[in-house]
Amino acid sequence: MAVWYLDNDDEITDAVARLRSTDDERVVFVVPPGSRIATGRINFRLLAREAEARDLAMAVASPDEQVRALAASAGVLASTTPDEAEAALERGDEPDATASPAPVRSTSPTAAATTTAGQPSSLLSWRSQRTRVATLVVLVVVIVGWILVAQVLPTAEVTLRPRLAGLGPVEATIIASADVEAPDPDAGTIPLTVISVPLELSESVEASGVEVTEAKARGEVVFSSDGRTSDKEIPAGTRVQTPAQIRFRTTETAVLPGGEDGAPTQVVVPIEALAGGEAGNVRAEAISEAPSLADQGISVSNPTATAGGRTETAPLVEPRDYDDAAVNLGESLEGRLQAWVRDPANTPAGLTIFAETAIRGPVTLQPLASDVVGTAIEGFTLTGTATGEVLAVDEALVDELLEAQLRASLPAAMVLRDESVVVERESGRVDGSLVRFAGRASGIMEPVIDPEALLVRIAGLPVSEAEAILDGLGTATVNVWPGFLGDLPNDRERITLDVLEASATE
Repeated sequence: MAVWYLDNDDEITDAVARLRSTDDERVVFVVPPGSRIATGRINFRLLAREAEARDLAMAVASPDEQVRALAASAGVLASTTPDEAEAALERGDEPDATASPAPVRSTSPTAAATTTAGQPSSLLSWRSQRTRVATLVVLVVVIVGWILVAQVLPTAEVTLRPRLAGLGPVEATIIASADVEAPDPDAGTIPLTVISVPLELSESVEASGVEVTEAKARGEVVFSSDGRTSDKEIPAGTRVQTPAQIRFRTTETAVLPGGEDGAPTQVVVPIEALAGGEAGNVRAEAISEAPSLADQGISVSNPTATAGGRTETAPLVEPRDYDDAAVNLGESLEGRLQAWVRDPANTPAGLTIFAETAIRGPVTLQPLASDVVGTAIEGFTLTGTATGEVLAVDEALVDELLEAQLRASLPAAMVLRDESVVVERESGRVDGSLVRFAGRASGIMEPVIDPEALLVRIAGLPVSEAEAILDGLGTATVNVWPGFLGDLPNDRERITLDVLEASATE
């Protein structure tokens, strides 16, 4: 329940405005003696009708008997105190329809029938009746005027064209980093994509070395004694030779037996040339010297030619063959990586590759050097594999962050026109493992207009104050009818607000 205490200077429009703004179901007006509202029954009738239209239970409380009688005669429940008025509303009491305003007592000691200035009382009565009729006519006109004011006046028409304004440019540096998982508008960072590029090449390698193999000639010699009576051991490795100094050695230990009664004896022993090659192939009886046995009466000869001495050559893989091929493969793989990153067909959709960041990893070679170097083969195939890496960025994320930072700079109660946003950025600059983008964003903003909230703000204000509020939003015109009132209506339903398309200038 709402209880409102009126001042003597409060107008009927003030009281009606309170009725229209309340959310309570029961209201009590406390009317002091001498209040402007209590100067006529029409005011209470206007209040009663407004309350009835809004389904409100209303009562008047006043210590003045004349005020209570005037309210009751207008069909308003009237009590002496606010508590009594509240209690009457709680009980659902009805107004006293039989009440009438208390009579005003005459201060003249002369009786009503007394003549004035010697005039007859009948003439005075006739003039008095005519005055009352005139007063009644004026009262009716006032009542009708108040009804018209309550039903029709005042009204206001408000036109507002919101004002467009530029926003920005907002300049920022956006950093792409592989350590970032998602775009961060506050930090100005976006993810950096690392693209892996598998690389593989093979190269045929020819052996540049030569392996020389020399086989040693082999055969047999016969050691003979000149009549020794005791056995003679001839150790393995005993040297024998031709007069041309082609040397051989025995490959087994042998024993030259002593002869009975000094008879000569012989022993056959296998030999091989000390040096490989064809020089060791000598004719039969070419070997005739045994330097370590000559003074012991022992002679040597080869009954058959020696054979098997020869020289053979074969390709040989040198260390430089492997090393040179490994260097060539590394350079070729590097070239393959650079060609890959510069081919637009290899760029993933939505990304921009920064070719200068391409790096080739270590090369793995097969077969290993230990498997081929030093082997007698004509050549081999060397295969190198490696993984390259190159940095790439989704540059659309750069534009999104620049726009996000522009939106973050919007003043309160302003909105950015999406179609007005312009984003400009420079090409990315590689900075070690990062890529930096310098850019700027700008756009056009306009005030957010909530017509209902705006009507709440300007309803009931003087025109000058309403215009000051509207001028902060754009270009506005305010027309109140009738113009002499000077204030907008308190009732928002009597204000027509037309919000036009925003523009930079009127």
